[in-house]
Amino acid sequence: MRRLSIPGLCLLALLAAMPAWALDPGRRVDEYTLAHWTMEDGLPHNLVHTISQDAEGYLWAGTWEGAARFDGRRFTPYDAGTVQGLEVEGVRAIAPDPRGGMVLSLGRIGPGLVRVHEGRWERLPGDAGTLPDVSVLRFGPDGTLWIGTDHSLFSLQRDGRLRDVGGTHAGLANERVQAILPLPDGQALVGNRHGLFRVAGDRVQDWGRAQGLPDTSVLAIQASRWGGVLVGGSAGVWRLEHGRARQITAERAEAMLEDRNGNLWISTLDGLRRYVQGRYETLGERNGLMGRLAPALFEDRDGLLWVGTTNGLFRLSDGPVFGLGRSSGLRDIYVRSIIERPGQGVWIGHPMGVDVWDGGTARAVSLAFDGKADPSVLSLANARDGGLWVGTYDQGVIHLPAASGTAQGVPWRIDEARGLPSNHVRALLERADGSLWIGSNEGVTVYRDGRIAHHYAAGEALPDGNVYVFHESGIGELWIGTSNGMAVMRRDGTVRTWKPKTGFPAVAAFDFLSDPDGSLWIATDRGLLHWRDGRFVQFDHRQGLPNNRLFRLLEDENGDFWASSNRGVFRISRLALTAVENGHLARLPVEAFTHADGLPSSQANGASAPAGWRMRDGKLWFATANGVGVIDPDDARRQRAKGITLVVEAVEADGRVLPLQSYHALPADTRRVVIRFTGLNQRAPERLRYRYRMVGFDRDWIETDNGIAHDAVYTNLPSGQLRFEVQAMNAPADWARKEGVATQTVAFDKAAPWWMRAWAMAAYLLLLGLAGWGVLTLLMRRQRQRQRRLEALVDARTSELSEKNAQLEQAGEAHTRLLEQLAYQARHDPLTRLANRRAGDAFLAEAREASLREGRPLCVALLDIDHFKSVNDRYGHAFGDEVLSQVAAVAERLAGGHDGVLIARYGGEEFLVCQQLPWTVARARLEVLREGIAQTAIDAPDGSQLHCTVSIGMADLQPGQALRDLLREADERLYRAKQQGRNRLVSN
Repeated sequence: MRRLSIPGLCLLALLAAMPAWALDPGRRVDEYTLAHWTMEDGLPHNLVHTISQDAEGYLWAGTWEGAARFDGRRFTPYDAGTVQGLEVEGVRAIAPDPRGGMVLSLGRIGPGLVRVHEGRWERLPGDAGTLPDVSVLRFGPDGTLWIGTDHSLFSLQRDGRLRDVGGTHAGLANERVQAILPLPDGQALVGNRHGLFRVAGDRVQDWGRAQGLPDTSVLAIQASRWGGVLVGGSAGVWRLEHGRARQITAERAEAMLEDRNGNLWISTLDGLRRYVQGRYETLGERNGLMGRLAPALFEDRDGLLWVGTTNGLFRLSDGPVFGLGRSSGLRDIYVRSIIERPGQGVWIGHPMGVDVWDGGTARAVSLAFDGKADPSVLSLANARDGGLWVGTYDQGVIHLPAASGTAQGVPWRIDEARGLPSNHVRALLERADGSLWIGSNEGVTVYRDGRIAHHYAAGEALPDGNVYVFHESGIGELWIGTSNGMAVMRRDGTVRTWKPKTGFPAVAAFDFLSDPDGSLWIATDRGLLHWRDGRFVQFDHRQGLPNNRLFRLLEDENGDFWASSNRGVFRISRLALTAVENGHLARLPVEAFTHADGLPSSQANGASAPAGWRMRDGKLWFATANGVGVIDPDDARRQRAKGITLVVEAVEADGRVLPLQSYHALPADTRRVVIRFTGLNQRAPERLRYRYRMVGFDRDWIETDNGIAHDAVYTNLPSGQLRFEVQAMNAPADWARKEGVATQTVAFDKAAPWWMRAWAMAAYLLLLGLAGWGVLTLLMRRQRQRQRRLEALVDARTSELSEKNAQLEQAGEAHTRLLEQLAYQARHDPLTRLANRRAGDAFLAEAREASLREGRPLCVALLDIDHFKSVNDRYGHAFGDEVLSQVAAVAERLAGGHDGVLIARYGGEEFLVCQQLPWTVARARLEVLREGIAQTAIDAPDGSQLHCTVSIGMADLQPGQALRDLLREADERLYRAKQQGRNRLVSN
C-alpha cells in the first residue's frame, strides 16, 4: 500500500498544477513555431539554467550572469549591477513562492536564496539566505521549500527552520542534488548520481532500487498523468509504477517533461524529442533549435514549451499558423500553386515540379517525360476525369491522369507544338462542358475535344499582359484576371473588359471571389475591390489594409476573408467590410499574420493560380516564398478570445520609484510622472494592442502599437484628482467590444502649491480688485486729456495718411510681384517651366533625408530624349526648344502633380524624375510616362508630325547610399537603355 501511494500523490500534485492550454498534440514537432532569444535580445547570458513562471504570467530565466523577467517581448534583466545590495549572478534555480513572488538562488559571489515580490528583493531569513551552491528549488504542496545543493539536500519549513536532510544519509551526503519531486504528504523524491531516493521525515530510502530502477544518475523526476513516476537520467527514461521499472528510452535525458496531453519531451544530445505511444520525433538544429540543451525545460500556463540551451532561450508554440518547407519534405520552397484533390492529398507546385502532401508527409510526383525534365510549375487545376492539369513555365500544359492503385497514369502535353500560342501558362480552368481554358502571356486559349477550339488574343478581346486567374461565378460567367486589367465572358459569348485608368481602379487582378448576391470581390494590386451594382468599391491602405497588393482571396467557414500579400496574410471581417462600405465605420480592423506568427515567409506568392486553397478541414493554405503557410481560422478565433493579464510594472515620480499600489498622493512640485505597463500573452505577445489616458488631463485615449516599450509619460500634471487608465486587447483592436479588454487603473491626487490654495486665491482677488479700481480711475483721467489732443490731430492727418497708404499699398504689391517672379525664376527652367537642376538637387537631398529618417522609399530616374540632336539639325533650335517644352508638358501631366514627385530639367534634353514611391509603383508610372511621350504627336515646321521617344534609367535608394551613387546608378542604366535600342526603361 505504501508503494502505491507515491504515484497517486504525484498525480494529485500534477493535476493541481495543470495549465489551461497545451500544444496541439495533432501537429508534428516541425509544425510548431520556434522562437529564439539571446543576449542580443536582453538575456543576461546565453546559457539558460532554469525557467519558471510567476503568478502574473511573467517568465523567469536563470543564467550565469543573472536572471531575467520576460513579458513575451521585453526582458527585464537582474544582474550584478541591477539590484542594490545584491550580486545577482549564477542563477541556477528559480521557483514561484506560494505566498507570492519568486525565490532565486544566487552564485558564488554573495551566495544564498533571495525572494523578489512586488519589486522588492530580500534574502531569505536565517541560514537559507546564505546557503551556497543551490542547484534545485521546489516548493511542496504544504509550503515546504526543498533545496538541492551541490553537497546535500535541505528543507526550509514555513516557520523558517532550515534542516539538512541529506547530511545523515550516505546516498545524499556530499552529493549534488540533480532533481526533486515534492509530494503532497510532505515527502519528496530526490535524484542524484547514485539514483532515486524517497525522503519521509528523517527517513531516507533508496526508492529507485526498490522499484527496479538500475544504477543510474537521475537528472529529472516527474509524476505522470498516465500513472506512476517518470525518471530520466544517464541511462535513459523509466516509468516506475506498481513496484516495477519500465524503460521508455535508453538515451541520456538531460531534462524531461510530460506535457498536459501526456506527450513526453526529452532533452537529448541530438535535440529535443517528443515521445508519443512508442514513437518519437526530434526537433534539432535543422529546425533551428541551436546549442547544447540545458536542464531548462518548462511548460507554461498557456501550454507553451520553453527550452534553455547554450545558445539562449527557445519557445515552442502552436498558434493558428505554421509552415511546411524543406524540413517537411518539399523539394523547393518557392511555392506557386496549391490545390486539394479528393482522396489524393494536397498538390503543391513549385520551380522543381509538383509535390504531394498526404498523411503528414511529402512525396515528389514526376512530370518528366518525352525527354524533358520536371518543369517549373505555375498553375494547377483539377480535371473532371479525376486527373490533374498542370500549367508550366515553359512546357505548356501537362495532363496527369488519375492514379490507378499505386501506379501513376502516363502524362501527355498541350504545348506550342500542338497549337498553343505560348508555353508559359499561369491559369487553368476546366469548365462543366469539358473545355479547358488556358491563360498565358498571349491571352486565353480554349482546348476542347483534343484540339485548340478558340483563342482570345491579348490586346484584342482581352487586356494586354499575362492572364493570372480564371473564376467561374454561380451564374456561369467567366471572370479573367490579368496583369493589365480584367474581363468577364458572359454566357452568350460577349466580353466586357476593364483596363487601368478607364474605370478600373487597379492595374492587375490576381483573384476573384463571388457572393451569392451576384457581387464580386477582387484581389488587386490596389487593394480589395467590391464589384456591385455596376460599380467598384475600393478598400486599400486608406481604410486600414496593411498592404495594397493582394494575391489570393479565400473565405473561411465563418464568412471572413483571408488575403495573402507581400506583408503576410490578412483576415478581414466581412461585417467590417460592409460597415465601411456603408459609411458606418472609418477603418477596417484587419488582423495580420506574418513570419512572426509562424508563416514561413511574410512574402506570399501570387500571379499564378491557385496561390492558396481552403481545405476540407477548414484550414487555409497559402503559397509563400519560403514554403506553404497553413492557417487555422478556428485557432485564430480562439487566440483572439484568449484573456490577457495587464500589469502596471512601475510608477515613477521625478525619477523616484513609487510603491506598486492603486493610489498615489503626489507633492505639489511633482513635474514628471512615468507609468510603465505591459500585457502578458506569452503565446502571441506581438498581437497585443494598448491604449491609455489620464482622466482629468487627456482629452481622449492614446493608442499605441505593438512596440516593445510601453511607458506613459506625463509632465506638469495639474493639481487635483487624476486617474490613469490603460487597456489592452488582442489584435485587431476593436475597443467598442468590451469582451477581451483588460483594464488597469492608478489614481493620483496631486497637491496644489500654496499660491493656488483657497486663501491665496481670495487674497489675489481682493488685491486685484483694489489695483484695478485705482488703475481704472487714473486711466480714465488720462484718457480724457489724450482724447482732446488726438481729436485735433486726427482731422489734419487723415487726408495725408490716406494718400500715403495708397502709395505704400501700390509699392508693396509691386515688390511682392517682383519677389515672387524672382523666386520662380530661381527654381524653374524658363523654357520648359519645370523645376531646374538646382531645385531638383534640393528636392533630391530632402527626399533622401526623409527616406533615412522615416523609411520612405525613393526612386530616381534620368530621362533623355532619343535622337534630339537630329531634331535640332533638321528643324533648327527654335523647334528643338518647342519639342523640349511639349515633352516637358507631357511628363508633368503624366507623372507630375503628385505628392512626393518632382520632374526637373537636368540639362539639355535630359530630365530628372524623383519619386518618393515604392519601386513597383514608381516603375509603373515611368512606363506610363515613356509610352505617353511616344504617343504624343508634335507638329513640325514642314507640316509633318514628329513622335519623340525617350530612354530612361531608374534606380532606387538603398540604405546608406549617397546621392551621387544613386544618380550614377540611374545614369548607367540610362546609358544601357540607349545601348539596348532606346525607347525603353532600364531599372535593374
